[in-house]
Amino acid sequence: MSSQHSVLVIDDDPLILLTLTAYLEDSGYVVFKAADGEEGLEIFARARPDIVVTDLRMPKLDGFGVLAAVKALSPATPVITFTGTGEHHVSNQAVDLGAWCCLYKPLADLNDLVTAIEMALARNGNGGVQ
Repeated sequence: MSSQHSVLVIDDDPLILLTLTAYLEDSGYVVFKAADGEEGLEIFARARPDIVVTDLRMPKLDGFGVLAAVKALSPATPVITFTGTGEHHVSNQAVDLGAWCCLYKPLADLNDLVTAIEMALARNGNGGVQ
């Protein structure tokens, strides 16, 4: 369980957003959620979460735009990206642009996301699981 770290989850699929939010809250995180990249950046500026989890393919502002904006505003904030395309060049591009990692949807085990978050926070000096 986290020590009340905060996570911003951005995904345009309402079911995925609900599922990830519920799982992360059950795992002890304070979760902010957004249905698109523009809303996500507004929440990021206001709430300054410890980590951002974002889908790459979204209308309005995609995950690459979110990643660039978060890195410009707060270079130390880890960003985990998701892709449902299965195309490795997309995930590689996200990592090359500064994402902590890129996970593939659908996740077979949501604990993989928690593990990635914990590793990113621990590596970033924000602490991981207590």
